[in-house]
Amino acid sequence: MDKSHFVKLLPLLLILCVFSSCKKEFYAESRSDVLKFSADTISFDTLFTEKGSVTQWVKIKNPCDGIVKIDKVSLLNGEKSRFFINVNGVPGPIIENIEIAPGDSVFVFIQTKLQEQKVDTILYHEESLQVAYNSRVDAVVLTAWGQDVENISGVLDANTVFTAKKTYVITDSLVVAEGTTLVVEAGAKLYMHYNANIVVKGSLQIKGTKDSVVTITSDRLEQTYQLLPGQWGSIIFEPTSTDNVISYAMIKNGVNGLYLRGNETCQITCAISNSQISNMSGNGVYAIGSHLDSYNCIFANCEYYVVAVLGGWFQGIHNTIYNEGTARGRKYYPSFAVADYKNDTCNIALENVQLSNSIVVGSMTNEITMDAQNGDNTLPCRIQYCLLRDTYTNADSSYYKNNTFYDKGKSLFREVGVYYLDSLSQAINIGDLTIANIHSTDLLNHSRIADLKPDVGAIEYFYEEKKNDK
Repeated sequence: MDKSHFVKLLPLLLILCVFSSCKKEFYAESRSDVLKFSADTISFDTLFTEKGSVTQWVKIKNPCDGIVKIDKVSLLNGEKSRFFINVNGVPGPIIENIEIAPGDSVFVFIQTKLQEQKVDTILYHEESLQVAYNSRVDAVVLTAWGQDVENISGVLDANTVFTAKKTYVITDSLVVAEGTTLVVEAGAKLYMHYNANIVVKGSLQIKGTKDSVVTITSDRLEQTYQLLPGQWGSIIFEPTSTDNVISYAMIKNGVNGLYLRGNETCQITCAISNSQISNMSGNGVYAIGSHLDSYNCIFANCEYYVVAVLGGWFQGIHNTIYNEGTARGRKYYPSFAVADYKNDTCNIALENVQLSNSIVVGSMTNEITMDAQNGDNTLPCRIQYCLLRDTYTNADSSYYKNNTFYDKGKSLFREVGVYYLDSLSQAINIGDLTIANIHSTDLLNHSRIADLKPDVGAIEYFYEEKKNDK
């Protein structure tokens, strides 16, 4: 374009620029100019009363060509509401005069803190988040379930019973004093606050049943916390602790499930059956100088050892020891460790270890380690009639007898996180019948011996199907 043509077009370009710069934004004020909400309901998981929730949010978007002015964002119950809102840094319960440009959005952040209800049952709470604009009121339903709890910490210096009629939150470390027994009845729930421990100097008696399992887990019940390990501390047994029994318990999401700290002169005794310990940021069971008897148990998915027996005595029958790690992965520690225990001040010999009709499998090629520190490089240990993932695959040795070695190409369980055997699992029919007769029913109360071909691990493959195959 030559200079003369540019001069001729210059007035037109100036006019266009003036009109463009003078163009005014307008408001979309018709009832048909409707905002879009990212959700019509915001639901909070079951919450403990007097404890704040996580923050949730709802996004309000303006899809219109013009600006939409929101007259008011509010909670139906106003100051009496147990829900709390915040829009662009401004707290509720009422926020007024919010403008949303075309294509833009605002976020409403929502929390709740429910009042104590003085009842044992879980109660439902509902609120309405209301958005008034363009002569209309749109609403988002807010819901939550609230449960009263009994907050406990400190020292139990008298025999104590936790029942299923209450929900307990251990707010700080709870100590069961020497000579004292804590009984946890069937169906009871113990929720552990961050870093809280249960320290047992006396006796812990967990008496769950198949239909009323005792639960010990974190006090964060939101769905996002369900697979997060390390949310609380450990159940710690001190050398003075004896006569511990754990039956039908679900222990999860802590640092260590059971941490038994025996010594040369005092050995902790604990019988654990029909229970599951899983998803620990440390160890599932870490037993020093203890006498531990377990059957029909699932020990699974820890970042360190799943079961470590360091000195003392251990008998495990029909256990599932399995480790794919937690949501954060796992360290380079085998699932099952056996060793004498020795440090600068203590030397505890391994007395005897028997693991029978069990599963020891995980994501590593070698899930078992044995470490003798008594000078002759031997341990009183026998692993027999088990399914193992281990680099040693000879038929028998001083430690191994009649085992089957895991083929990672074959499916072991039906699905991830569920320990029911797959129909093609290597664990089917490889157990010893004499050993199975010691505990003839599995974790689900199925018979192990109905077909005379017991499976290994805590859960028998559906024996009705196997009977039909005879």
